[in-house]
Amino acid sequence: MRNVFIIGCKGIPSKYGGYETFVENLTFYKSDNNIKYHVACIGNDESEYQHNNARCFNVKVPNIGSAKAIYYDVKAIEKSIAYIKQHKIENAIIYILACRIGPFLRSL
Repeated sequence: MRNVFIIGCKGIPSKYGGYETFVENLTFYKSDNNIKYHVACIGNDESEYQHNNARCFNVKVPNIGSAKAIYYDVKAIEKSIAYIKQHKIENAIIYILACRIGPFLRSL
């Protein structure tokens, strides 16, 4: 099983355009049952749900203005890494859309 963690869209189901529509279609039209998608979503809580057979996990983000997107990306990566370690997933892929966090990656 290949586990792919997707960071950088606001989440699915798609309510916006661009990256959200891409991830919506990627998960909806998945043809390989050996791929499991884990999609980070901006939320008001830390809950999880299934959509298009993808595991969607909310990342609670405070309203901090323009830094909100960077905060969300960093927290989503931290949550992904923690999940990968907790579940002992080998060879996971973390796919980052619209990389706004390059300067912060070294510290993760």
